[in-house]
Amino acid sequence: MSLERSLFRWSFWALVYLLAAPIYIVKWLLGIRKLLGRFDVVRSGVIPCPHCKRKNSLNTLASCRRCGTTEFGSRLFCTNCHQVMKAFACDFCSATVRVL
Repeated sequence: MSLERSLFRWSFWALVYLLAAPIYIVKWLLGIRKLLGRFDVVRSGVIPCPHCKRKNSLNTLASCRRCGTTEFGSRLFCTNCHQVMKAFACDFCSATVRVL
């Protein structure tokens, strides 16, 4: 009796995972599509502010929040402490601009 119960439980969960798999595959593909669209924005070198709609350059003189190093280059990555910034302040209105 225990063997039948164990086999039933295993086959039930296998069926649940099999039925759920297409949903998770579609969800993953939509997430990849959204992420690739965001990378296109980063590759362009400018990101529009969601508040004032003005373009902010990514390659500029920027200071790291962690170590305080100021350098020319990407404002999303510090070459000194290797911090990756996911947001920065807009140059024009100081609103937060989220990148990824």
